[in-house]
Amino acid sequence: MNEERRGVYPFCASCTASSVAWRVNGPTGVPCVVNRFYGHQDICENCGSSVRTLYTTFCWIPLAKAGRFRIIPTGGRSYVARKVVTAPALAVPGEPVSAVADHPELERDPSYRQAESYWDAKEPGQALPFYQSALTQRESVLAADDPATLRVRLRVAQGLLATGNYGRAIAWFELVTPQLTRVFGAQHELTRAANEAATGARLMIGGPRSEASLLSDIVAVDTSELDAQDPQLIRDRAALGRALLAGGEITQSLEALTSTVEAATAALGADHPDTAVYRAALRDACGVGTARGRKRDVPGIEAARRLLTDAGAPTDT
Repeated sequence: MNEERRGVYPFCASCTASSVAWRVNGPTGVPCVVNRFYGHQDICENCGSSVRTLYTTFCWIPLAKAGRFRIIPTGGRSYVARKVVTAPALAVPGEPVSAVADHPELERDPSYRQAESYWDAKEPGQALPFYQSALTQRESVLAADDPATLRVRLRVAQGLLATGNYGRAIAWFELVTPQLTRVFGAQHELTRAANEAATGARLMIGGPRSEASLLSDIVAVDTSELDAQDPQLIRDRAALGRALLAGGEITQSLEALTSTVEAATAALGADHPDTAVYRAALRDACGVGTARGRKRDVPGIEAARRLLTDAGAPTDT
């Protein structure tokens, strides 16, 4: 993250505020039909980004506008982009009710208070271990997806990112963002903060293959040091599965995510909020495998579907 600009690296703060994170869509699959950027305007003096318009084209002829984006070239034909929004997204009115009101000692927890003090002083490295301790306290009393728990989970992820632990930060964001979306809403400031931070972490790493390589090393360390059902190992392996999927390694992704769901179910329970996130990731991988996979991916897809639909599986599948 670029502390001087205080935006989402490499975009400056003002460009970040007027845009949202965007994942590049792949080829359309139809010959001669491709997405292309046109125009080059509103160049930012701070980060060098410019606004371009994305069109779906047929034989170079623009057919339909797909939106306006802030673009920063990163060499050759590669770039990073954020979708321009015409007005700031509004937070969903109201706040979810947290069970923390029944446990005021959690707000008085010395670890949490110390973490908040360090965070306000812009000392994330000092705050992180205290947030981790406070999170352990919350998770021993509150549900994993309680609003109060999620706020501290997000701080842990942000602290990992701020201290350069990109792989483990991504693993936390992969877990907590779907929960923030469900509990607070997609446009809530906390959900948007998680999305923005995850985008920044991925920009720092340099793409799905680099992300998968980093997470593979992290999982190897986890495996040698932690129990097979340790939440950290489960969380990191789930992120590895998602990165492998983004890199087109469908069979390896299915293996990682299947192992994640099995371990989470055994360690946390089939109905735990974290297990639900991992199951959703496995369902997504099955869908991608069915749509884009090869013959060699079929056994993994079938095994994953059996796991998702067996007699003990939750009805969310």
